[in-house]
Amino acid sequence: MAAAQANRPPREVVDFPLNVPVTVALKYGQGKTVSSQYGERMMFSLTDGRVMFLDFEVAGQIASLGINVRESFSITKRSDDRKDPPIAWVVARLAGEQPNGTFAVPALPAAVPATHPDNASTGLAASSKSPALATAVARRQPARALIEEANTLVDAYAEVLERALTTYQGRIKPEEARALLITAYIQRSKLSSAA
Repeated sequence: MAAAQANRPPREVVDFPLNVPVTVALKYGQGKTVSSQYGERMMFSLTDGRVMFLDFEVAGQIASLGINVRESFSITKRSDDRKDPPIAWVVARLAGEQPNGTFAVPALPAAVPATHPDNASTGLAASSKSPALATAVARRQPARALIEEANTLVDAYAEVLERALTTYQGRIKPEEARALLITAYIQRSKLSSAA
């Protein structure tokens, strides 16, 4: 086995230029701890045959986001233009359909409380004194539509699950019903966007 590994050509290592998002997708669910000239780090194999070496903090960001195998995501090594600036690593999901069949959506902006004086009556009026509030209120409308669509999907799943369990006496498992609903939803979304 060691002889086979010794004959294998070295794999390309991902380079992270400053302030440039690099898109990657994991080949395996977890990285491997390795020792290098930079100390202990996590090595991740990628679906395109490359490898990347990350500090444990960055690997923790990947784990905390729950990034799945073959799911595309970006890693950005951020720095401002000062001399010897601190480096910040940002791990983010990419919106859209993923190669593993999932669909990633961007995070919703924080909602503006309905009790705020500028939006208490209609929820849409924003003070000209607060551009941040105006932006947040403008973002509420798409967020509300997304919330309603998600609630409709939850209701649909509950109905499909109830039918699967009662009509078919458990021969269709909950995860199978979920997969069928997700597949139908994605297909419907593709067909409606093509029309």
